[in-house]
Amino acid sequence: MCCQSVIYVSNVYGHGYLISPIARQARCKNNPKNSIWWPTDGTGIQDLDCRAAFQYVKNRGSDPTYQFTQLNEFAVLIPQYQSGYSALTQAVPNNLCSAGASTPSAQFGDKSGMSIATKWTPTQYKIGSTSNTSMDITVTFCATATHNPSFWEFYITKQGVNTATKVLTWNDFEFFQSINNVAPTTGTWAGCTASKAYIMKIKVPVRLTAATLLARWQRIDSVGECFINCSDIQMIV
Repeated sequence: MCCQSVIYVSNVYGHGYLISPIARQARCKNNPKNSIWWPTDGTGIQDLDCRAAFQYVKNRGSDPTYQFTQLNEFAVLIPQYQSGYSALTQAVPNNLCSAGASTPSAQFGDKSGMSIATKWTPTQYKIGSTSNTSMDITVTFCATATHNPSFWEFYITKQGVNTATKVLTWNDFEFFQSINNVAPTTGTWAGCTASKAYIMKIKVPVRLTAATLLARWQRIDSVGECFINCSDIQMIV
């Protein structure tokens, strides 16, 4: 997921974000009640988790609006992506839900507010019975630019991980599914600013407490551009 900047620059158009289940940054940005511009201390943001993310980055001395306005570019470069999980964790050692972006002077800026431990608002799903071990969920990723060939990976927080109090690390996640080279679909979707989306069905391990779903979209190219989004979910009976 990294290479020479000069190779990458021509590709920077913004590339997408999860709208179902909705990614943290998309939910914060798309709520019209969240004013990220005024007051400048973030108190105009009505969603408390989004406000906490804003204020966290502001207190670090970085631009707190970038993680919202650049909702479609939670990206990292992994040219050694073929090395698998080790390359992923090396490229994104922390700030997982920010795709590792935590430095304002770096290419993807400071989006570290999306990785803080707080009570993130979840998308709810009905599982029918607590005896179920998994459930099928349709994932929709709004593609502001399409990239094929590529592949997808999905992770979910392990049983017992409290996403409201713990900053998430790779040890808190378990991998559960990969999907190769999904073709984009043309259409319109609520919350999507583009006319293309990637739509997939995934089989998610059941979690009976709030959990975080991490989606990785990895381009198959020399640059190894990768997009990471976190969506908070809750399965209820």
